[in-house]
Amino acid sequence: METPRVPVISFWRAEFSDHATEHAYRNEVQDQMARQLVLALGIWAALLLLFALPDLQALGSSNPLFWRQLLYRAAMAALLLGAIVVVRRHPAWATDGRLVAWIAMLGYPFYFAMFHVREDVRIWTVGIVMFMQFSLFIFLPGRVLAYLPVALLGVAGSVVSFALLGRPPGVLLGLVFLLSVPALVGYTAAARLQRVQRQEFALRQRLTATNAALQTEIAQRTELQAELERQATTDPLTGLVNRREFSRRFALDLARARRDEAPLSVALIDLDHFKRVNDECGHAAGDEVLRTVARLCGACFRSIDTVGRLGGEEFAVLLPGADLPQAALVAQRLADRLAATPVVHGGHTIVLSMTVGVAQRLPEEHALEPLLHRADQALYAGKQAGRARTMLALPDGSHQAFGDREVAPRLDRHAL
Repeated sequence: METPRVPVISFWRAEFSDHATEHAYRNEVQDQMARQLVLALGIWAALLLLFALPDLQALGSSNPLFWRQLLYRAAMAALLLGAIVVVRRHPAWATDGRLVAWIAMLGYPFYFAMFHVREDVRIWTVGIVMFMQFSLFIFLPGRVLAYLPVALLGVAGSVVSFALLGRPPGVLLGLVFLLSVPALVGYTAAARLQRVQRQEFALRQRLTATNAALQTEIAQRTELQAELERQATTDPLTGLVNRREFSRRFALDLARARRDEAPLSVALIDLDHFKRVNDECGHAAGDEVLRTVARLCGACFRSIDTVGRLGGEEFAVLLPGADLPQAALVAQRLADRLAATPVVHGGHTIVLSMTVGVAQRLPEEHALEPLLHRADQALYAGKQAGRARTMLALPDGSHQAFGDREVAPRLDRHAL
């Protein structure tokens, strides 16, 4: 069994290098990530509107700056709510990350402007930008690569804003450090988390593939085992059980017969002049004759009866629960059916007959061979008597053709 290949995960991108595997991963997690993103966007919108209260307290309702800030906050909140609608309808957008990245880029200029218009909260605004740099990666699900440009914009825009305010290079350098560290920490943590999540996905995929391969192999082995058992117990030409399986089933029928004190009979069948069929019509015709006999046996005997091919043109039938007359009656029915079913093969019409020896188990018989031996002696007697007949192996060791008027009295005298 081939071991599934472990997919490679890019260290910096925290994504599968194989696009098909990455696509499969995103399809699996998109619903979960969409729910997380909807929650995060809702909290973002609520915070934007909530911070309008400190603006009102600091600026007052008569200040135009307050209303401009409130208009901006309302517009951003509406944009975030629209993004929530989009993500709910298209969960795949949650795994992409670019939608949220563009919204964040639109939001940053507001804070850059705050550095100039709100000197009283300038330090607080730097803190908010630092928090946003970190939150981009930690609280917003999506691809880390999609948020890197936003983090760079946060650093660059803030530095430019402070440079326009005339701050010295030392302050600008410190600002770069202050804003880069949370972005770097957030990126590192998010990238590590996403690599772990993808490793777990790859492991599940590998286990699934391995399990599927094992199930396939088990099914193949089971099928092979069944085929081997079938070959070991079945005659390949006729589909009947072979001698080994016939003996095994006799042991089961014998155990039931002894437990239930029920009769058990066997019929031994031999086709008449089968060698002549092979010599005159060919072995293919002989094979067709054997298959025809097998089909007729399936139609004439019960489902609980076991029909086997012992070799050549010789067949045997186990008849549990059938006494000698009943078994002989069924065997004769098969003989009549065979005589009325000529086999047509290769331009030859072959009319068949068979000789049957039938024996019922005696109380002292606990193996198949003695029972088969008595049925075989009855069969031989039938051959000697002219073939095409059903012969009974009577309990006293004599043989009698089925249908003879003397049979019933003699059976009564030697009842088992």
